[in-house]
Amino acid sequence: MKLKLSCIALLFALSCYSQDIVINEIMSSNNSTIQDIDGDYSDWIELYNNSNVPINLMNYSITDDHNEPEQWIFPNVVIPPNDFLLIFASDKDIHNLPELHTNFKISSAGEGIFLYSNMNNLIDQINPISLNTDQSYGKVPDGSQQHQIIDNPSPKTSNNYANTILSSHQQGFYTEPFYLKLKTTNQDSIFYTLDGSIPTDNDYYFDDSIFLNYRDGDPNYYTEFPTTPLQEEISYKAWESPQEEVNKATIIRFASYKNGVLSSDIYSKSFFVDQEIHQKYTMPIVSLITHEGNLFNSDTGIYVPGIYYDENNPEWSGNYFNSGDDWERSVNIAYFDQNGLTAFSQDAGIRIHGGKTRQASQKSLRLYARQEYGKKHFDYQIFPQREHSEYKRFILRTTMGGWHTPTIIKDVLAHEISKNLNIDYQDYRPVIVYLNGEYWGIHTMRDRIDERYIEYLHGIDKDDVEFKESSHPDYTDLLNYIDQNDLSINTHYDYVETKIDMDNYIDYTIAELFFANYDWPANNMKLWKAKTDGKWRWVFYDLDAGYSDINMLEYATKVDSNSSAPDWKSPTFLFRQLLKNKKFKAQFINRYVELLKTSFDPLETKAKYLKIKSLYAPEINDHVSRWNFPPNKQVWLDETDKNVLEFLQERPCSVKSNLMEFFNLETFSFNCNGIAYTGDQVSLAPNPNNGNFLLYNHGQDIENATIQIANLQGQIVHSESNIEIEYKTEKLFNLSSLRSGTYIIMLNSQFYVQQFKFIVQ
Repeated sequence: MKLKLSCIALLFALSCYSQDIVINEIMSSNNSTIQDIDGDYSDWIELYNNSNVPINLMNYSITDDHNEPEQWIFPNVVIPPNDFLLIFASDKDIHNLPELHTNFKISSAGEGIFLYSNMNNLIDQINPISLNTDQSYGKVPDGSQQHQIIDNPSPKTSNNYANTILSSHQQGFYTEPFYLKLKTTNQDSIFYTLDGSIPTDNDYYFDDSIFLNYRDGDPNYYTEFPTTPLQEEISYKAWESPQEEVNKATIIRFASYKNGVLSSDIYSKSFFVDQEIHQKYTMPIVSLITHEGNLFNSDTGIYVPGIYYDENNPEWSGNYFNSGDDWERSVNIAYFDQNGLTAFSQDAGIRIHGGKTRQASQKSLRLYARQEYGKKHFDYQIFPQREHSEYKRFILRTTMGGWHTPTIIKDVLAHEISKNLNIDYQDYRPVIVYLNGEYWGIHTMRDRIDERYIEYLHGIDKDDVEFKESSHPDYTDLLNYIDQNDLSINTHYDYVETKIDMDNYIDYTIAELFFANYDWPANNMKLWKAKTDGKWRWVFYDLDAGYSDINMLEYATKVDSNSSAPDWKSPTFLFRQLLKNKKFKAQFINRYVELLKTSFDPLETKAKYLKIKSLYAPEINDHVSRWNFPPNKQVWLDETDKNVLEFLQERPCSVKSNLMEFFNLETFSFNCNGIAYTGDQVSLAPNPNNGNFLLYNHGQDIENATIQIANLQGQIVHSESNIEIEYKTEKLFNLSSLRSGTYIIMLNSQFYVQQFKFIVQ
């Protein structure tokens, strides 16, 4: 009776309905879910009227500090019955419709949100919770007291549709079989598939549970689809059936239906059930789930020769050579770290990537994040070397791009060696790919070179970046100027310097020459400029055709025959004309000598070679079994030593000879002995490093030595004994656990003592 009288007395204030207004959903890190009226992705709070009458929120308040209940007070705004109100927690402090903004933001690390009535009574609250970007937290069903993290947020709409299916197990690694249970919050029927297709109400009906067992003994299926013509018809590695049963995961896609109508999102999950799964791979896993026809159907599949294959043009025809929106397919991608935890999982677009390597049996894949698939970005630090965690697209690069040799690591290694040069290079992360639950081998995640790549690399807005595609009027004008003006005259050269970032161009050209990229400069050349300064810069990429001991100075200055294009210039034109200028020539030679002594020093390059080789080596056997490429692991080990390591060790001397001959140099300030030697018996490289380095012995054999490594506070952080390093050999140290800083290494043997510093970055 007292409650009824109270409600009558306060009818106009409507406080008797206060318990019907709830905080239904919040988001504390909005990257791509919903924009406010200013185009910003602000934090947000969704209120829900859980009653059958409209409720006026005038003088209600909301806060992130329970000691300040009236932090932000609502204006005269009404929520209709069973409807929603969205308030942006942006700190913009706007009280006028059409859009409300609080005077505080929500910490993504987690903080409480408190809702007070117009009588200053606490009527609802959300306890602190840490959320990933574009995750929300809310009541499921709407207005209930059941809260959960929502992977598919639903601002201004019901939570009963988004994220209605709850799973007993998260996707990832499991060492024992288990029963997977699913349930909906609205009791709708669940249907699922196990083949990557989108579930309909005609697929498997989920009754009680799904038993997820080991998949040993299951026959290969997707790996048996031929992805190329016969080997005699193409240059790159043709498809062969796997040598044995490949490793497998279980993929499940499920959704709920009500009266034949989809009533939930479509969920895609990958489960790796294997007693050895935590020890099986040294690389992260990328799981791709898609309808079989998207990849392997003769008419629509992007991974097969299909209806577009022309037997009269086998090298350049096939479905996989098609491009553009019409040849993008939908896929679910999940990235698992080496502990089996999901770093990101989302629907995306997928295309075949590359040039002629599209004909190879294992193809490069390009992944696209788009709002139409659910998320605008891949929100993860894909490349640990870069402080960037928002990618629109990236590449899963094939291992089969190398010219003539199955070394796999050529391109990645060239970028690793060239990181300290003044060039734009691509970072990398090797991963294991599973396709619809079947092992698809080693791929390397790489940057997609486009305007967004330049934006995060240089901080230049992508709309202010211009790439030279097939042609660009500004670049054509520059070449015409060079053609009509003698660059041996400094005033002409000085003008060209206003149009080209010359430090970048010189480093870029030296890198291409050093690695002997035979598929350059007529191909694989990307350059861009910002609209602000207008200087062209070159991007370093695709060194698969490199590592051949040829005289690149002669090759890169040959005069090619003319094309039919009216404004065509030989690909070597720019370099040849610049070499006419004494200032450029001196800068080019001096910089080349400097790099031969530093980044291209054999000790430096060998350390990086061993680092990259050690990343890939543990996974080669499984890759060979899947793709019959390389022929076997020993061939791979031999080929990388022969075609990569020997090249790097011998290249500086070869370059010195080429430079002296080409430029008619009588002296050359580079001691070509294949070893960076400072006078000490033992040298360390690279320095700085990431904790992985080589000690090279220039003197007599070192036996029974001890090594201690200390920080600058004198604390011993690593020690080893019984160290042996023979004359002119090296020992590799893998100490990646060392924190960034300066260290002192102390080497002691019976006849030799040495102490020196090195830096870990």
